[in-house]
Amino acid sequence: MSQSMERGVRQTRFAIEELQKRIAVLEATREDLERQIRKLNDSVPEEQVDADATKEGFVAYGSYAQSVIARKINLRSSLEDIGSQQGNLSNELQMALEALDSFERVRARQMAMKAERRMKRGA
Repeated sequence: MSQSMERGVRQTRFAIEELQKRIAVLEATREDLERQIRKLNDSVPEEQVDADATKEGFVAYGSYAQSVIARKINLRSSLEDIGSQQGNLSNELQMALEALDSFERVRARQMAMKAERRMKRGA
């Protein structure tokens, strides 16, 4: 196999590893954000609260609840962004895997042609 093809195979494998790492980081981040949302839901299950709302045992519950609700909205937005990024990376990963598969098929054809030539010379 030519050096340029070997270099292409190495670069593609490296790209695949990097994409897999990035996807794993996004997955871990997604899980963490979901955990944070669950904790916030336990704290303030409501989706809307008046700023002057009160709750026994809480001082300024309304403003606290509003900040928690805003945080949940931000976390959900981040989750959407992560989902989009994961989709993009998954597409890139699929293309890289297909490119690697193409390299492997070319390599197999070249090896078969070499073996066939050797057999013809030997016969």
